[in-house]
Amino acid sequence: MKGISNKSTVARRRWKILAEALQRSNSRDASPDSASTRKFQSFGLLTFEPLGQDFFSVKCVNSELKVTVRLLRRDFSPSELTGFNNTGNICIWPSEEILTYYCLNNLQLFSGKSVLELGGGMTCLAGLLVAASGAPSKMVLTDGNALSITNVKVSLEKNTLPTDVSTRVLRWGSHDELLMHHGKFDIAMCADCLFFDEGRESLLCSLLAVLRPGGTAIVVAPARSGTFQLFAAMCRPHFLVAVLEKYDCVIEQYIRKSAMESHYNENLHLPLVMILTKLSDSYPV
Repeated sequence: MKGISNKSTVARRRWKILAEALQRSNSRDASPDSASTRKFQSFGLLTFEPLGQDFFSVKCVNSELKVTVRLLRRDFSPSELTGFNNTGNICIWPSEEILTYYCLNNLQLFSGKSVLELGGGMTCLAGLLVAASGAPSKMVLTDGNALSITNVKVSLEKNTLPTDVSTRVLRWGSHDELLMHHGKFDIAMCADCLFFDEGRESLLCSLLAVLRPGGTAIVVAPARSGTFQLFAAMCRPHFLVAVLEKYDCVIEQYIRKSAMESHYNENLHLPLVMILTKLSDSYPV
């Protein structure tokens, strides 16, 4: 299994992407998207009720379940943002919205299952709301950035959940960190984790490592100039691959409304859902 390479180069690229958001981070408003680099902010599937001190009660349009999360409202230093995949510390991305909606619409998939969220960022929102349903037997919320996991732990303390939930740092492709999770999960899920070329192989290795034979991965990401299909091709020797490009009529209405916004770009903003089923004879590469 390959380790994480060229960390300094990747960190510089991520810093460049986030720099504009950091420079504007002194303006604080009540919107959960105020620290985002995006012009297109969301599909409107999530509602946020301010609770004070950076905490919000969050729910999705297709469920009455609610969880409390902390959305950070402060300046980030370069040293905090040069860790592994830090973009989730800035905002909740549209792909996380879609992952959350999809999971809540398909809670039967999680019944009695052990579940791992990879690259969940500052909230691990999809994992939290699935855990709030009580469907899984176990939920482990992870991200490769320690700042994200610190924030998720703070959010966890504000919730009383009917599922066994834990959270920890997990860097894709890190043999030592993956070893404790090897073959322990029925389901793994992640949102918008295909952006960086360097990360796709490590993500594939991680999915192969953590899933049991026959286990399922739910991967949500936009097409983004072929990166989604490239990852699907990488997965085919090891997984049965199904791609869902259409949703139910409710979410289709939200997508059509969003498509009318001037900043909306289907290539960048419309998340696709990939369902991977691990082949019984597949092992980490």
